[in-house]
Amino acid sequence: MENNLPILGVTLFSFTNEWQQQLYTLDTMIARVAELGLGPGIEVVGFQSFRSFPDIPDDEAHHFRKILDKYNLIPTCLGANIDIGRRRDRLMTADEIYDIVRRQLISAKKLGFPIMRVPPYAGELTLENLLSLAEQYQIQLAVELHSPLSVDNPVVVKLRSMFERLQSPYLGFIPDFSTSMIAVPEGHWRNLRRAGASEALIEAAKAIWLTNDPIPNKFSALAEACQQYAATPEVIGQINMTMTMFGHMPVERWCELLPYVSHVHGKYYEVNADGIEPSIPYRDLMQLLKRQGYHGTISAEWEGQAHTEEPIGFQQVLAWNSMCKRFLEA
Repeated sequence: MENNLPILGVTLFSFTNEWQQQLYTLDTMIARVAELGLGPGIEVVGFQSFRSFPDIPDDEAHHFRKILDKYNLIPTCLGANIDIGRRRDRLMTADEIYDIVRRQLISAKKLGFPIMRVPPYAGELTLENLLSLAEQYQIQLAVELHSPLSVDNPVVVKLRSMFERLQSPYLGFIPDFSTSMIAVPEGHWRNLRRAGASEALIEAAKAIWLTNDPIPNKFSALAEACQQYAATPEVIGQINMTMTMFGHMPVERWCELLPYVSHVHGKYYEVNADGIEPSIPYRDLMQLLKRQGYHGTISAEWEGQAHTEEPIGFQQVLAWNSMCKRFLEA
């Protein structure tokens, strides 16, 4: 890859099926990534990859950095989590949210990550209060923008306003390609058929998804369709995700985010036999990043495990890597 192009890599979240089936340890998974040439970037979800998380001991952090050095891989992003509903009686308080994010930021420093992904519900106050520590550690606190969040979402508008006010390179976004999809993945419809959804309901859901109506309006229309086609509670639970997991913000709107972006989630569900992701306009997205001079990192994030339990993550990431290089080098 040319030096002025984005740096490709992978989030180990792509290998969730492999994790769950205990086919790899963290060390052997990283070794396999290196063997297949899927780096150099390595992104890790803290709670998925480290038993000691969020409080990583020094020796475990040293071992992780040593493994990456051994295979000439680079740490790109640590995925932080906030389980605000972990208690049955109440949600986490602002002080508890601050503390859990702070502990993960300390571990990000130990592990050598320059960016830490933060969920949007961390809140502006938490981000602002942690900024001095992030600046001391030289780690960017980057809010993930996953569908249904888009440029015009009030949460994003408020965050951008805060970023502009504070003018710190240690605050930013991690946009996810799920915000700009052109179709709902076929695996999602297969899951719904297995759950008992009728073809008439699926066609109605496809038509509703394609509209530019606000999400609350889409949910209202979908609720009517579910009633009309006698959807079961299981089908209703799954089909509601159609309107939140798969956004279709125009690709051009990414230009408004890029001044705040150093890392991107290359979400995808499948790369078909033609080397294309049918539900996401990868060619347009990659060409836009190239045209705009983006030379940060992009992690392959295969989320096909939502539709299959097969341990095919490495196969899928190989196909993603080849597809992205083809579009970037065109």
